[in-house]
Amino acid sequence: MDENNWLRSWSHETYLWYDEIEDRNPACCTDPTDYFELMKTTQTTSSGNDKDRFHFTQSTEEYLLSREGIAYGYGARFSVLESKPPRNIVVQRTEPNSPATATDVNLLRGTQILNIDGIDVVNSNNQDDVNKINAALFRPDNGDTHTFTVKDPGASSQQRSVTMTAGEITVHPVQNVKVLTTSGGERVGYMLFNTHINSAAQPLIDAGKTFLEGDGIDDLILDLRYNRGGLYYIAQIISSIIAGSGGEGKNFVKFEFNDKRDNTSRPFANAFEDENGNVQQLPDLDLPRLFVLTGLSTCSASETIINSLEGIDIEVILIGRTTCGKYHGFVPRDNCGITYFTIQVRVVNDKGVADYEDGFSPTCSVADDDYDHQLGDPQESLLKTALAYQADGSCPSSSSAQIQQTATKSSEEELLSIDPAPTTYSDLPGLIIDR
Repeated sequence: MDENNWLRSWSHETYLWYDEIEDRNPACCTDPTDYFELMKTTQTTSSGNDKDRFHFTQSTEEYLLSREGIAYGYGARFSVLESKPPRNIVVQRTEPNSPATATDVNLLRGTQILNIDGIDVVNSNNQDDVNKINAALFRPDNGDTHTFTVKDPGASSQQRSVTMTAGEITVHPVQNVKVLTTSGGERVGYMLFNTHINSAAQPLIDAGKTFLEGDGIDDLILDLRYNRGGLYYIAQIISSIIAGSGGEGKNFVKFEFNDKRDNTSRPFANAFEDENGNVQQLPDLDLPRLFVLTGLSTCSASETIINSLEGIDIEVILIGRTTCGKYHGFVPRDNCGITYFTIQVRVVNDKGVADYEDGFSPTCSVADDDYDHQLGDPQESLLKTALAYQADGSCPSSSSAQIQQTATKSSEEELLSIDPAPTTYSDLPGLIIDR
């Protein structure tokens, strides 16, 4: 009862739409997380979606570990390309120095999962088998060991057996930083940025310095297709690096709270101070435009990068899928070992704009279904499309057809299907506005 009363008071004080919460008797629920689910608006947007789709809880221990880049699993995320038999489950991406990338395992993007502990992943129609497959792929406990039969990607693919034990994983939020030289002689930077956590700050700064080396870069392709968001100040760092002098004297974001609290703003930055008080200048790319590779998981803090740059008239060209549509933030609050995330702020750009409740639509629509190429490979479909647009200023004619075909295919649902839920190697959801 005490916890429920606290949730009721806290929600009515800080929730962005507090006046849309139906007041519920705290005695209604014996589990505070059930009561918390009642502490939100039930209204919908103009498009019919729930107005609040981002209300959630997390164990405080898991939250504190995740924001520091510590997770549990194999260091691999899996994509369910076909959930019913014959199923097709492949490795989406991996973490360096993890069980998934150990020398005797070496899983690559596109590696297909055929068998787990003797269970036929592709063809089994047994519900008990499906439950075990889901547990092994998406919800392994720390210390769980499983044996997988996998098929490597590529023309010379072969089946092999690997064994992985789930354990503590260090997440590498920034990967594949490189400079590509186009056929026209232009230098195009690329980096994969997967999550806005504390440990992303220095790698982002280092990436900016890499892009300034030699002759610098003419354009940048920022791969945010799997980046669900996280800490706002990390988005501030990369946006400031991209904008350079273009952000001077302008707001990176403005935070609009409910009418019980004062609004605030945060400028584009030219320096970063770490938790030890060390200050370093941010690299200045001073780019007039940015290419962003997007997906359905491009959310919140990642969308803030897009919106903040558009707010200072930097052109942002999106390649991929429509983003998730979240321009709200949380100030997470622990109570009795549970961290609660309730929407408390609307995040707008320097122009006061945040008009993407249904997500940002891509400039060029491309499905993220190319598992024959690794992320960062110039032939991988999203990166290839971005490079083609960079070269001639137009989308390849086939890009929209790809998205239509995939959307139709993924709408099929079966009872005996593999659960495509996130693994325990997960990203912070949403925009976290505390540090």
